[in-house]
Amino acid sequence: MFKKKQTPLALDTVLGEYTSISGNIESEGSIKILGKVEGDIRAGGDVYIESTASITGNVYGSNVSVSGTVKGNILAKGLLHLMMQARLFGDIEVGSIVTDEGAIFQGSCRMIDVKEDATNNEHEKKHKNKLKSKKEND
Repeated sequence: MFKKKQTPLALDTVLGEYTSISGNIESEGSIKILGKVEGDIRAGGDVYIESTASITGNVYGSNVSVSGTVKGNILAKGLLHLMMQARLFGDIEVGSIVTDEGAIFQGSCRMIDVKEDATNNEHEKKHKNKLKSKKEND
């Protein structure tokens, strides 16, 4: 009666080594790039940029693994892994980052873990309120 929404495959899209695309790529699943892309890449899953890949544009994904060249910004909600062949020229916003020896990164980095920051702020507020109430009672 009701149709279930199909979940994307683990690796939904592969762009071959001898393929180039001018334009944006969007996928609800994961993407593996071996070729050349001039445009933004947006994935609901993970993005794998292999050593033969060249990206000129921004990359958005859950986890991003880079072995090739990226000229643009990266937003990885989870882990950004720069492998030893990686060449990244742009700013990054990541949950966490791993950089192998030999990787090149030129840009700025911003860590995004809003849940932890919000939890810490709530804890600090509660702690300060407890201190204020103790002083008022004294």
